[in-house]
Amino acid sequence: MMFKYLALVGVAVFAQDATTTPDSTATPVPISSETFKQRPGVCNAGGKECAAYGTGSDYQCVAVESTIPSLNNLAQCVKKVDQQGSNICVGSQAGVCPTFGSWPATYRAAQPVCAFTVVPTCTSAQTSNGNFVSVRELQSATTTKKPSGVECYLNNYLLANGSTTQIKGIYKCVDITFYRSKALGLDQTEKQLKACAGNSSTGFTAGLCNGHGTCSPKSQYSSEYECKCNRGYSNQDNCFAATENVCDGLGQCGGLGQCDSATNKCKCKDGAKGDQCALCDPASAAACSGSNQGSCGVDGKCVCKTGYGGSQCEVKSAPTPAPTTTPAPTQAGGSTPSGSASTVFASLAAVALAVVLA
Repeated sequence: MMFKYLALVGVAVFAQDATTTPDSTATPVPISSETFKQRPGVCNAGGKECAAYGTGSDYQCVAVESTIPSLNNLAQCVKKVDQQGSNICVGSQAGVCPTFGSWPATYRAAQPVCAFTVVPTCTSAQTSNGNFVSVRELQSATTTKKPSGVECYLNNYLLANGSTTQIKGIYKCVDITFYRSKALGLDQTEKQLKACAGNSSTGFTAGLCNGHGTCSPKSQYSSEYECKCNRGYSNQDNCFAATENVCDGLGQCGGLGQCDSATNKCKCKDGAKGDQCALCDPASAAACSGSNQGSCGVDGKCVCKTGYGGSQCEVKSAPTPAPTTTPAPTQAGGSTPSGSASTVFASLAAVALAVVLA
């Protein structure tokens, strides 16, 4: 598997709108100091901006693909747990994506999902035990493009009726709108999103994982999903409650906070205090994102107006689009036992939407 990370770090593509073709060879537009201030951890193709955080080598640029046109350059430096970034949603890894709680309100609408997405041009496969699958066995569902060193994977995906379908693809980060519109969870899409649902109250529905985590498979190649929370949030309630003032995501710490990568702690702005900057200061006019969105209660927690939520009333209620259903794709191999996976080599062009950046 030595090709895996060498190949993937060369794929440098960001989230695009539906009319844009990603171009990994294009020269990145320089990021202004004001943009860095407004969007902590924002990064460009190549991910050189990530060297400014932590030790200089423990953050990796990851993008989230979205169909929302206003969510441009939805890419952020994500902290790795090891040099391979084995916690990040990429390739065969069902991991985490960036979250955007401390970014401007437009970007807080993003709800990241770690999705296994189809790569139709896979032409050869290596099984998990090292055996090779004949190219002829895959050819009926592939193109004749020449393979390269970039890996994709053969996933025997478990459907709701108990059968499986083979999907040749990779894990990457996408927004909920993209995931739902493409039914990337096949006939399990709505069930998966429901498992990651945020809290609801009168007049407000929180986004996936309450905006504090990634909706991700429970394990590699699983069709069952759960919230993988940012550090400092509880795994017991879909990342709702702050449990300590530590952070590993540059976009966490809420609308009135920012993660300090040197200390891995949240630094609160005027109006906020406490773990994850989740409590309010009643003496500050900035508390609860201003009086138009909420007010600070006697218990130090914000009381949000209808349509707003979040610890500082910084989040608008998430819309709930009509569910989209798509028939399970028919791919070479038919139904097979669930839980198995194979490594497949694909054309570099076919994985142009991969979202881990060098």
